[in-house]
Order: sequence, then C-alpha cells, then structure tokens
Amino acid sequence: MTRVRRSEDYISSCTKYSLFFFNLVFWLVGGSLIAIGGWSFFEEYHYKGLPEVNNAFELFVHLSVVIMVVGGIVFIISFAGCLGALRENTCLLKFYSCFLLLLFLGEMGLVVFAFVFPNRFVDILKEGLSKELILKYRDDANLQNAIDAFQTEFQCCGISDQGYKDWSKNINPHDLESGLINVMCGYQMQNASSQTNTAEMIFSRGCIEAMQDYVSTNLHLVAGIFLCASFVQVFAMYLCKSLLAQIKAQLSQWR
Repeated sequence: MTRVRRSEDYISSCTKYSLFFFNLVFWLVGGSLIAIGGWSFFEEYHYKGLPEVNNAFELFVHLSVVIMVVGGIVFIISFAGCLGALRENTCLLKFYSCFLLLLFLGEMGLVVFAFVFPNRFVDILKEGLSKELILKYRDDANLQNAIDAFQTEFQCCGISDQGYKDWSKNINPHDLESGLINVMCGYQMQNASSQTNTAEMIFSRGCIEAMQDYVSTNLHLVAGIFLCASFVQVFAMYLCKSLLAQIKAQLSQWR
C-alpha cells in the first residue's frame, strides 16, 4: 500500500510553539519555586531534622514544603506540555491535558462548595487552621513571618471567631532553642478584663472574618483574578486539544 503524507505545515507552527512557550514560562516558574522552597527547607530544618506531617493542615503550615510541592506540580505539568508540544508527543500531550482538566475541575468543585455551603467551608477553615497555625507558630520561621505579616496587613488577630483568644493555645512567648521571639498579637492579652479594652490595644477580630470582609468588599477583584486563572487554564487546554487534533489528523494521512 502506498503511503501518502501531507506537508509538515499541516501542523500549525503557531499552535505548536504557542503551547511550547506558554508552558516554558510556567516550567521556569515551577523550577524557581522548587529551588526557593528547597533552599528555605534546608535552612529551616538542617539542624532540626525533618518536620512531622500527619495531615493536610500540617503540610500547609510548612511553607517551604508547600512551595516545593506547588513548584513540583507546576514543573511536571508544564514540562509535559513543553516536551509534548516540541516533540509532538501525543502521550505527553494527553497527560498534560488530563492533568489540567482534573486541576480545573477540582478548582471548580472547591469554588462551588464554597458558594453553596459557605458556612461549612468557613467552619472547616476555622477548625483546621486555628489549631495548626497557632500550635506550629514557633516551629517554622517562614510560617511565623507569614502569619505576622498577614495579621498586620488585614488588621486581625487569631484565626477563628475567638480572635486573639486563639493564641491561648500557644502558651510560650519564646522559643529558646531557635531564638525566635513570639510576637503574636494576642500575647499578654488573654487575661484582659474585657474585649472592649482589648480592642483598644490590638486587632481583636479573627483573620478568617477579616478575609471574608475583604472578599465581600473586593468581590470584583477576586472574581477577576479567578476568571483570569480559569481563562489561562482553558486556553492551555484549547491549545493542547488543537495540537492533538492536528497530530492525529496528520497521522491519519499515512496509509
């Protein structure tokens, strides 16, 4: 049987290299996150030893680990997109497309859950974070700096509706071994005579409540960011599906 093959131009160079360079940017970002997270992890736990992680919330409080995990996911997905587009490899492109689709559906599911069951969603955050973030405050210098910066930026104290009282779970003002000073906003305020007097000296509302207020006030900004992120993922999936269709159509010309 004679084999008839169309021109190489059948596969759009625009689609192919758009997908390649699009993922190249994220591949570099992912690699940078892995490097930054790895360096931070080594600096933080070189003498302490590896951190103990028993659940998702405990993983979340180790920022260097989170950065490495996020960087690793971005690195792997974008690498598959880069190499798949450059080599016109259908297996890598399918892996890339499926992973993006699962990620997109997961994000949509989380958003739907947050909007349909807002109280339950907020309760889960308050219950999990108010325990782990407070108890692990002094265990990780990166976490401590992040919490302090967040509380300062959003003018809040603690996590849950208890506000500054959440810090009663963290009883030691200093970590003598690491030398980290606990500058938590609720320090020395747990025995205040009244919340009114306390509010005159510190921000007494919890940070989850502060975030809710921020989202409500800046709903258009939050929605815009979410839509932009969704558009980027959908655009990447579109390019991948288009390239896959072109490769399959060209392969079908061989007889």
